[in-house]
Amino acid sequence: MNRRQLLKSGAALTLSGGLPAVVRAAQPGVSLRWLGGAMLEIEAAGLRVLTDPCLGEGPEAFVMGDPNEMFDLARGPNIKSHARLTPFPGLRYDRYDLVLLSHAHEDHFDQAAQAWLDPQLPMLVPQHDLAAVRQKGFAASALAHGEMRRIEGPEGVLRITALPAVHSENPEVARLLGLGNGYLIEVETAFGVVRIYWAGDSFLVPPVWQALRAAQVAEAGLLDIFVPHLGAVGGAGALGQISMDGAQAAGFAQQLEPQAVLPIHHSTYALYREGPEVLRQHHAELAPRWRLRTPPEGERIHL
Repeated sequence: MNRRQLLKSGAALTLSGGLPAVVRAAQPGVSLRWLGGAMLEIEAAGLRVLTDPCLGEGPEAFVMGDPNEMFDLARGPNIKSHARLTPFPGLRYDRYDLVLLSHAHEDHFDQAAQAWLDPQLPMLVPQHDLAAVRQKGFAASALAHGEMRRIEGPEGVLRITALPAVHSENPEVARLLGLGNGYLIEVETAFGVVRIYWAGDSFLVPPVWQALRAAQVAEAGLLDIFVPHLGAVGGAGALGQISMDGAQAAGFAQQLEPQAVLPIHHSTYALYREGPEVLRQHHAELAPRWRLRTPPEGERIHL
């Protein structure tokens, strides 16, 4: 499929909270397909969900400030083009039922995706980004931390709960960047319940752990898969580190004890300073009960 045949969704789904809906032939099971960056195709309950869409390719994949550089915080970062290092694997569909945004930074919702996304497609975003996303012309709705949306699909139900995503362990930097969303995605079908926690650009800080405990998924074995963002972005830049490294992700996983871990937000862009190898090394040393899944971009995994 040509990747430019993107997201031309008409009526899509029944979402409590007023988003529209469609009937489609059922697709059994739950699958995730990492497309690079923080972009996932999630198929569950007969529905198709797209996270953090980014479609730019080549040396000018998207335009954004560079958090890996030093800059005057009062003046802001150097705005520049950022390269995609890996080939875009392509979308499976030209229709999706819902877009989830962890936040609206351009490495999570790039200019190419903004140009090709149907502005009427249902989209859930953090409260912090609602006004900016709507100003771009999208029919977005905010999902506050702790708030849940129930989505009826042809093969079951999705329950999507927003959890805080804290972009830095430095409280001042976290406030500057704004609170994003992680999402607990619960898929209930005739075969049982599958739970996915997509963390967004976040660290394991007290508000995040408290929210996970409140969502009743902070005990061993309750999550089927944990999807952390790696990359160790920021490093020696003006903001400091603003995404987890492999050691931090391993520690997060050890606290959660999910069935499996699928790290994303690494390797795709020159912006990223660390791939999955550090997490892989920690996994080998810890020999934990959770399985580490590191598929290549575009490969579909089933839960």
